[in-house]
Amino acid sequence: MISPAFRMMHRRRRPAAAPPRGARPQPLLGAVALVAPLLMWLEIRLVGRLFVTELILLAALPFLLLLRGRLLAAPLPRMFLLLAAMWLLSQIVTDFYRDTPFIDYSRGWSKITFTTTNFMAIYLLIYGSRQRIVLFTIGVVFGGYLSYLINPSEFALSQPWKFGVGNATIALATVLVIWPPIARTYLLPGLVIMGLGAVSLYVGSRSLAGVTIVAALYIMMQQVLARRAAVSTRFSAWRSIMFLFVGFVVTSTFIELYGVVATQGALGEVAREKFEHQSSGTFGVLLGGRSEIFISTQAIADSPLLGHGSWAKDPQYSALLLELEELGYDVNYQASESELIPTHSHLFGAWVEAGIVGAVFWLWVLFLALRVMSNLFLVREPLAPLITFTGFLLIWDVLFSPFGFDRRILMPYNIVVLMFAWETLRASVPEEALMRFRKLIPRRGAAKRQRHAQVRRPLRMGPRP
Repeated sequence: MISPAFRMMHRRRRPAAAPPRGARPQPLLGAVALVAPLLMWLEIRLVGRLFVTELILLAALPFLLLLRGRLLAAPLPRMFLLLAAMWLLSQIVTDFYRDTPFIDYSRGWSKITFTTTNFMAIYLLIYGSRQRIVLFTIGVVFGGYLSYLINPSEFALSQPWKFGVGNATIALATVLVIWPPIARTYLLPGLVIMGLGAVSLYVGSRSLAGVTIVAALYIMMQQVLARRAAVSTRFSAWRSIMFLFVGFVVTSTFIELYGVVATQGALGEVAREKFEHQSSGTFGVLLGGRSEIFISTQAIADSPLLGHGSWAKDPQYSALLLELEELGYDVNYQASESELIPTHSHLFGAWVEAGIVGAVFWLWVLFLALRVMSNLFLVREPLAPLITFTGFLLIWDVLFSPFGFDRRILMPYNIVVLMFAWETLRASVPEEALMRFRKLIPRRGAAKRQRHAQVRRPLRMGPRP
């Protein structure tokens, strides 16, 4: 005899973050989702660097607000906009207090403003549609290729894979492995991503290799642990702690294996010398490649509540880079001469420039990513490879990467993908189970409102029509 609980758990699930039933296809939205990121290689230089993609998103925003603006009232985008507004306000207050020059605070304010407007436009453009998420990803991929071919940066010219085509190629692979013949082949999607991680490792892009290999292992684990029955995806502190612990173990193991391979010269002489220089310091290779964190933490400790201003400059802190030589690390003398306070982190960069409120914004983003990645393996999601790579890359960038100019577009896109993933996770719980849980643990005041509703409801005589 089949138990009622078994029947309940195997009933039809709620649709996962999909458009309302009966909604018409929106080919124009799909076209904008593809074309807008495709033009990231086009820039306009005013006070700072402005992408044509941002102008397209800004022009489309009023129409998107009229068409789908109600979506921004959902809890996740509402919280994003609230924290972003507080971040901007804190930056404005800091710049007035620090008497920041116009050339600096205009760029600082526009960075936060365009990050916010880009998020709004991208959210309204692609949220709720897996097809438009894929189209936007393809646009980002080929926009990245065109940027490298037409308008490459100095870093891309010196390290083509790390700063040029590496991220785009791996993102393209996460889309290709969604194709059913590949997705249905056991462990094949993870092996494809693992191969690109090995390529990243071979060409010396250690951080991208680590993110990609961890994402590949996660994808393979998801296929191994795939379950048909839905499970509760309510936030679990214990699950998140275990996720962080496993991530720490995997990262430590990767660093140790990389050290063994690099020191033996298997990755080339350049990789061997780079590893030896970065690992010779007191705090190991991880912070050896991110030595700016030592300086940014000192700047934060000196002014934890109020920041140092947009594009914060202080020769006192930039000169501290030279003191890292005493700890055994190589020093970027160009960074020390620029007088900019080095950060090399989304989180620390916002904290140094805008104060604690800027850090709160990125801590919330980090918490969103951890919450998604500590639960995603529990359900089957067609876009899981893309979401997995996006999630791990976002975690790394928030902690260890500077908030560069193109991140005003890429970071909001990554956050929207994770918001979609979290709503998909929530929607994986059967409706019957959700309703039963609500009946067992009613919200405060729910019973009282229900009694009032029964009193006010007019009595109906006779059978219902």
